[in-house]
Amino acid sequence: MAISLPIRVAWQLLLAGALLLRFAPGAVAADDDSPAGPAPPQDAAQEAGKAWDELPPELQTVLRKLDEANEKLEDVTAKVVYQREIPLLDEKQRSRGTLTFKKPGRIVLKLGKPRNEEVYTDGEHWWVVSHNDKQVEVYKAARPEDGSREVAFLDFGYGTGAEQLVEDYHVELVSTREREEDGGETLYRLKFTPREREDRPARYAAVEVEVSEKLWLPHVLVLHESGGEIVHTYTLSKIRTNTKVKDKLFEYKPPRGYNVVPLDEL
Repeated sequence: MAISLPIRVAWQLLLAGALLLRFAPGAVAADDDSPAGPAPPQDAAQEAGKAWDELPPELQTVLRKLDEANEKLEDVTAKVVYQREIPLLDEKQRSRGTLTFKKPGRIVLKLGKPRNEEVYTDGEHWWVVSHNDKQVEVYKAARPEDGSREVAFLDFGYGTGAEQLVEDYHVELVSTREREEDGGETLYRLKFTPREREDRPARYAAVEVEVSEKLWLPHVLVLHESGGEIVHTYTLSKIRTNTKVKDKLFEYKPPRGYNVVPLDEL
């Protein structure tokens, strides 16, 4: 049995940009040595420049702080809680796990029951592992030229520069609140609504990100599917940065007895 489409789409979108992918400020889901995608139309770039100038000063400051944090970051480890919610059915499913990221674009995500899945990428290929089905799906990593705007967006805070985000999204600072625990800090909630672009169709109606002033890195990511049918929420905790994560961690070999679905069958 293959992993169901909604789950695979969620993994592709989260992990191809992956809440933690390619920390190169100003890039769009790509490292400096990666092939560049098609240049955006000139009028889109001009519109983005105007949109940036029109952003409230506080929002500009938050976006710039995120850029600065990106420049210093090499790797991340964290606990993660993934929740998949269908509001109309009052249905929720939650899984806990761990997330590890290292430049350039290497990720390991492990989720326990009921999801019971793992995702690995070495930056070139993805391995999506379903322990329930004893199956491993293997496919190429998403590239910026593939045209997924969410791939670029999910780099946010972990890769895409602020001005590029403004080019692809209408950006709002929807809330600011103080958190008293852990010594107190300010939390900023940002909402990104896709701009209409024929060359890069959007898969989500909106994406929300929450960042704190301590790390200036996203610790909550909410993906709203079109029409609000499904909401995916990723919450990170116990975030540690620049811990010299070993490259070997991102190497993967399917377990014996698991069915492996190769690239040409996907």
